[in-house]
Amino acid sequence: MTSRQTTPWRAIAALNVVSMLSQIGQFGMGFIVLPVWLVHQGIDAPRAGLFSAAQWAGILAGLLAAPPLVERFGPRSTVLAGLASSIVAFATMGMLGWPLWMAPGALIGFGIGLRWIANETWLYSLVPAESSGRVVGFHETLIATAGVIAPAFAAWCGVDGRMTFIAGAAFTFAAAIPLCLTGSAWSPASAQKAVPRLADKPSARIGTLVSFGMLVGVVAGLSDGTLYGLFPLFAAGRGLGNTQTATLLMLFGVGAMAFQYPVGWLADRAGLTASVIAFGAADTLAIIAFGFAAPSSVSQLICAILLGGMSTALLTLSMYAVAAGDTATLARSMRLVSLAFTASSIAGPLVAGVVMQALGSDSLMWQLAITSGALAVYALGIWQGRRQPAQSPSAG
Repeated sequence: MTSRQTTPWRAIAALNVVSMLSQIGQFGMGFIVLPVWLVHQGIDAPRAGLFSAAQWAGILAGLLAAPPLVERFGPRSTVLAGLASSIVAFATMGMLGWPLWMAPGALIGFGIGLRWIANETWLYSLVPAESSGRVVGFHETLIATAGVIAPAFAAWCGVDGRMTFIAGAAFTFAAAIPLCLTGSAWSPASAQKAVPRLADKPSARIGTLVSFGMLVGVVAGLSDGTLYGLFPLFAAGRGLGNTQTATLLMLFGVGAMAFQYPVGWLADRAGLTASVIAFGAADTLAIIAFGFAAPSSVSQLICAILLGGMSTALLTLSMYAVAAGDTATLARSMRLVSLAFTASSIAGPLVAGVVMQALGSDSLMWQLAITSGALAVYALGIWQGRRQPAQSPSAG
């Protein structure tokens, strides 16, 4: 167990800052604000789903490319490569049209994938086991600022393509500053010690905690990919303008920031299964309430905060499963959960876009509610299954 004296809190803080700034640029501007701009350009539900799937496919490619890059060049260089690829994507987006928009969209995602594996695997390898839930919750709170700052910027400046591209590139570039300023501490030699080789224990079985984390990651991916990729179309179907849509997206981010540390705190005390039951059920109720709320009403604003917090809680819980698992296979576990999350994020908007085209924009919320509700029921079944053998005197 890592002691307080040997825990590198300065490096942990720096890695958190890198995640926060890059998430604002890459995900906030690229995955939250950019789809609003695309709807303003006249894109329909199937094409919006295809663009979102291309972005998540880029993340998947980055997740697959990151391990060999980390092992050869170290996490710092891999993160820098991810930031650079996203900056190039923002710089070229405005020069293209449909369907070529998917290329820079995928490149933004590719940069997220590289940064995700390199930065977060390194971060969690430095965290003491007894603090894993709280640090994961704090980290997810910081990166949740992307859901507040990016749409707030869009609501203030208007959903303008040029400003979106400039802001996305600027925030992404700013994330490189902590990396460069602490270059001596993040040398490739020390990085190899901090990040376990992904090839370690290739035949080791996936632990129960990580397996469940992968399932939670699948549901979190379906929710995130579908919600942020297609919500602008849902809002347009309710008659909301770009500024109103950006405001609701900002409130999603406010909820995400407010709830992530409590999610980690609860996971440390109640365990993963109980936390998934609680937040899966709460997410389902928040989705249904938001779907019934009147447009532009106070109840809709409150439900937006709850929906953002509950939806992002599932991703936090999947990351908790990684951080609280076996440290010897941390990098492998991070990769598996990340791949599960990203693969479902590709499928989610593709399927949801077709359903929305056939059944209308309101079907988005029902699809999300069914998904999170099924997870809560499944987790409840696991919890009951664990209690029954302990309570039964005839259990073998």
